[in-house]
Amino acid sequence: MACYFWRYELVPRRRLSAVAREGRREGALLRVDNGYADVHPWPELGDATLDEQLDLLARGETTALTRQSLGFAEIDGRAREAGRSLFEGLTIPPSHWPGPDPPEDFAIAKLKSLEHVPPRVKLRIDFNARLTSSQFVQIARELPRERIDFIEDPCPYDPQTWRLLRDLTGLKLALDRGIGGEGVDVLVVKPAVQEMPRTTKEVVVTSYMDHPVGQFFAAFTAASHQVRATCGLFTHVLYEPNAFIERIASDGPGLLPPGGTGVGFDDLLASIPWKRLA
Repeated sequence: MACYFWRYELVPRRRLSAVAREGRREGALLRVDNGYADVHPWPELGDATLDEQLDLLARGETTALTRQSLGFAEIDGRAREAGRSLFEGLTIPPSHWPGPDPPEDFAIAKLKSLEHVPPRVKLRIDFNARLTSSQFVQIARELPRERIDFIEDPCPYDPQTWRLLRDLTGLKLALDRGIGGEGVDVLVVKPAVQEMPRTTKEVVVTSYMDHPVGQFFAAFTAASHQVRATCGLFTHVLYEPNAFIERIASDGPGLLPPGGTGVGFDDLLASIPWKRLA
């Protein structure tokens, strides 16, 4: 396996979440044989740092993040060898807007805080498990209940606690990066670090707020698994433009597949000054 990498930085337009560090975010694109993938760790969420991810990978050791990356690179490489796009015959599901300022075309906004609550749209509110159960019950009383689609991670997951919270508040609860049982209505799945679960619950696929290459692998996962729910794939708008972001097109809340083979971006990926990793 010939593996190459290229480090990049993404510049957030605003703080990405309550747990996110301030400043630029670091990641790396991978070229593995003929395929490409993204490695964009979130140390704030327990991931190893980028340096650690790359050092481990160079030694043939993987993490949840790089295992998924290598799998996507293999899928991408096969599509490129066949001269086809990964999105042939697929439809990317629509996305919510990530923030309190949704454009007119968006029906759902995802909020990381309640500082600014937009009018009109349905709301998905992510508390990143920072509240206690009693704090959430108090906050829930003040929410515009008729517009709440679901609440993500109101507090650390515990089946009995979440079942009680759902009964007390009457709100749908979503669990991020978990399998979930009692008290969970929606599973939020991040293909960058996890496989698609086998479940009868509603599934919402989201990107890892990563590079457009990773973003479109999340979109491919959602499309290829025929996810019907509104997803969280529109994360490029969180960052200042770069050459890849400027290529992204959409039809309202629906991302349009990039041109080219595999996951797309052929000429941009070909122009990168890759360095040998292993």
